[in-house]
Amino acid sequence: MNRIIILVFFILPVTGYAQDSTKIDALKIVSRLKVGNTTNFGTKSIKFIRVIEDSRCPTGVDCIWPGEVKALIGFYKNNSLVEEKEFVFGVQAINNDRIKEILSIEKKVVYAYNISPYPSSEKLIDPTTYYLELLIQ
Repeated sequence: MNRIIILVFFILPVTGYAQDSTKIDALKIVSRLKVGNTTNFGTKSIKFIRVIEDSRCPTGVDCIWPGEVKALIGFYKNNSLVEEKEFVFGVQAINNDRIKEILSIEKKVVYAYNISPYPSSEKLIDPTTYYLELLIQ
């Protein structure tokens, strides 16, 4: 009986304090930036200028090529345009291969991962309704 009590006192503390090595990703904030709008990050900002081309295969249609969407994004510092860049997005849902780092500031990184809405065979997209989906980490 004494041996069982001794084992309990020595084994339980060792197993009770084992560390878990599970890694947790940093918090991700999803933001939508409507075409023509700007979002600010301190002295830097991003403007979703326009969609240049949207050749994604519409829902309800069979296509040979899945297509892509090209967007023009402006980068500003202290409200002055620094550069404009073209980004190309595929048709897949969010995945690590498609996420594009577009801005790094202090302890935050801004990634662009999609352009919405997705084309439909039933109606054309009004160019003013596009928005850029961002991840802020």
